[in-house]
Amino acid sequence: MSSRFLQICIIIGGVIFLNTGAALAAATETWVSGAGNDAGSCPSNAPCRTFAFAFGSTQAGGTINVLSSGSFGPLTITKAVSIIADGVEALIDSAAGGAAIRIQAASNNVVVLRGLTIRGVAGNAGITFVSGAGLQIQKSAIIGGALGVNFAPGAGVPELSVSDTTIANTTSTGLAVLPTGSGGARVLIERVRVENSGAEGIQILGANSTGSINATVRDCVSSGNAGTGISVGDLPDSSTQVMIDRCASLNNNIGIDSQGPGATVRFGDSVVAGNGLGLNFGFGATLQSYGTNKVNGNTTDGSPSTTISHK
Repeated sequence: MSSRFLQICIIIGGVIFLNTGAALAAATETWVSGAGNDAGSCPSNAPCRTFAFAFGSTQAGGTINVLSSGSFGPLTITKAVSIIADGVEALIDSAAGGAAIRIQAASNNVVVLRGLTIRGVAGNAGITFVSGAGLQIQKSAIIGGALGVNFAPGAGVPELSVSDTTIANTTSTGLAVLPTGSGGARVLIERVRVENSGAEGIQILGANSTGSINATVRDCVSSGNAGTGISVGDLPDSSTQVMIDRCASLNNNIGIDSQGPGATVRFGDSVVAGNGLGLNFGFGATLQSYGTNKVNGNTTDGSPSTTISHK
């Protein structure tokens, strides 16, 4: 056997060994704790200290569990993962010059975030989504910073689901759906409170992309925002359709706003009160009421573009 052949075998064997070791090191479930230590593979009996370290020890599609309360640092997510905190406080402070959590994953990767408390700092975002198949935010709180949630895919039609979550005191928009390029979005915002944002409370804008957006906003409150409680807009090269059901838009500059020929908003069983202007639409947009809303107590109530019947 030649020495050259032996060298090749040794190299191949080393690669196989390293890959096998890496695969064995990553687990389907890992744990973090406020009293943990960033070492090892983050099992429940030896939890790690930060989300970033645990993420490296977690297989794609796996789960990072929060064992006890603590502050676990910012994280960039590049694969499918779930981060779950039930019954404990999982705090994240946004990174200097970036987001507390940034999702930049493959087009078939879904990310689930549950039970997180995110504190933003001036100029930084809470959660930014750039790419992936979808993002689910459940039972979380995002306080301060610039954008609370910035869902901005550049391609595909990923899904955003936000439920049982509070977003408050951001200097810009609280919850923004802002696809770019050819990106679109499918969106469900349910039982969410957005309060005291420096710009829009909930903004769904398709003007920066050629993709389409289909969104439902249900059982939500958008209150005390400097801009619009629920703002929708699009250009004629694409379509943004939003259903607003059983929501309250209160004490904002504008209650519900629909702008641009690609924007269609339908709303029912909702309250629009205490705003400077209750209802507003323009530039060819549609703002359709099911006739079951309470629009009063605004400085100017405004009116829908049309009233449609239930079917």
